[in-house]
Amino acid sequence: MYSKLERDFIDTTSYVALETVHGGVWSEKFGELLTRTGDLVDSFFRLMINSKSLDAETQVQNLRAKILTELKTNPNWFPKITDFSATFDPIFQLSSIEVEADYGLTYYGKLYPFKDFNKQSPSWWEPYNKVKHEIFEQIEKKATLENAISALASLFALNILHKESQEYLVKYQNVMVYDGMKWENVLDYLRASKTGIPKSVSGANFKAVTPLFTHVFRIDEHAVPK
Repeated sequence: MYSKLERDFIDTTSYVALETVHGGVWSEKFGELLTRTGDLVDSFFRLMINSKSLDAETQVQNLRAKILTELKTNPNWFPKITDFSATFDPIFQLSSIEVEADYGLTYYGKLYPFKDFNKQSPSWWEPYNKVKHEIFEQIEKKATLENAISALASLFALNILHKESQEYLVKYQNVMVYDGMKWENVLDYLRASKTGIPKSVSGANFKAVTPLFTHVFRIDEHAVPK
């Protein structure tokens, strides 16, 4: 699903160059990409609630307990973005994750798609909801290149940090870039940290790269590979 969204976004660069000066350009296509991506980010967070790799995390245990309590009185209740922030930002340090965007001859620059996630919703989250629920009133204001690429960068970040996704990306998708290591060893180093890689392999050029985005894995001073 992510790859299809990225390809669809890249298709728009044939009409609107991927440059920050065009960040405010709006279109029906950007609105469609924003809503599709936002829905997948929401679904990804919900998927992570039941992730086995997070069973030992206190924040995840707390959210699971909250869900059970809320559903007793409201069968239609579901977690909000504030629940996801309180649960997953401390684990993955999403607030500080940095992603670079470029394509072809254009360079959009650095993105912080979850900036201040420990304090507030991502900058693109409110536009996503506005476009999803008030498309005719909000499309010119919110369905912009900036919001679409920021949402997509968020989904990219979740994919490359989530442990179950990392194994798939390393073994089958060639998204993870690393110097001279077997993929089994790469997974061992990635499993050692929820936020990046151990300091002991900081010179191994650990990156996650797609045609649109690049993320250099952060150094986790406390991570110890098994």
